[in-house]
Amino acid sequence: MKNRILTFFVLSFTLLFIVNCNQTALAPNNPTPPYPKIIYDKTLDTSIIPTDFSKTLDNRIKILFNQNPNPKIQAIHYHFTHFYNESQGDRSPSISFSAYPRYLIQLNLKVITQDTTSFYKQNYEIPIALFNPMYDQHFDSLISKALKTP
Repeated sequence: MKNRILTFFVLSFTLLFIVNCNQTALAPNNPTPPYPKIIYDKTLDTSIIPTDFSKTLDNRIKILFNQNPNPKIQAIHYHFTHFYNESQGDRSPSISFSAYPRYLIQLNLKVITQDTTSFYKQNYEIPIALFNPMYDQHFDSLISKALKTP
């Protein structure tokens, strides 16, 4: 019986180690070209947002900018609105029922280039069990779209 328990823990630890090794790396500190200013406009948030969201967004913007640099972008401002955490009993009036608790959130991006200012926004329904801070890729489609700003 002790061998089975020991085997279970060794295999669990090994699996956890392998899964964590497959994570996307954090954004590099000195990219070429340099990152645009990334500004979290926290005062525009409509409710209290967990810090994991802003840290994740900062990291994902840097990673995606490093993969597809756009030297015309001078600054990216962002804030969150319409945040609901279903695990804490929050209910959005416009979202349908789900058996699994989710974060419901709207991401708002403002991209400032040398010539223009562009605005982007998108609503997200992120299952709480699948949200992986710093590495989560739910926001990547909107960030990629914003980074392609001419």
